Amino acid sequence: MNATSCIEQQGIVENTEMGVVSVKISQVSACSDCHSKSSCSIFGMEEKIIDIPDESGEFHTGDKVGIAITQPMGSKAILLGYFIPFVLVMLTLVIFTLFHFGEWQSGLLALSILIPYYVKLYFSRAKLRKTFAFTLKKLD
Repeated sequence: MNATSCIEQQGIVENTEMGVVSVKISQVSACSDCHSKSSCSIFGMEEKIIDIPDESGEFHTGDKVGIAITQPMGSKAILLGYFIPFVLVMLTLVIFTLFHFGEWQSGLLALSILIPYYVKLYFSRAKLRKTFAFTLKKLD
């Protein structure tokens, strides 16, 4: 992997078909030098399958591979997944409280503002997949 990588992880190729490599990651987070390691959930899980586009054909089922994502991409993921929703909730809570809504109403509206945000993210997933490209490297 290169020096600008934020997150590097080892995995095993589970499947390769139609230009997509499915990699199974079964280790705990290995983000020792990444500043966003504590809030990143991509590699924090026990087992995860990640689909990575690859047209090279050099990866086969059972291969050990390294997966990396650059620090700017990791930061953007943190921004979209954690920071923007937090800001939306807090702003909505403050605004509706200032307009003398009840606490429960302000809280409910603040949480419900996340519904359209995550729906928009869901429908933008094809574009986001292109933005958050993982890099694969065959390991010995």
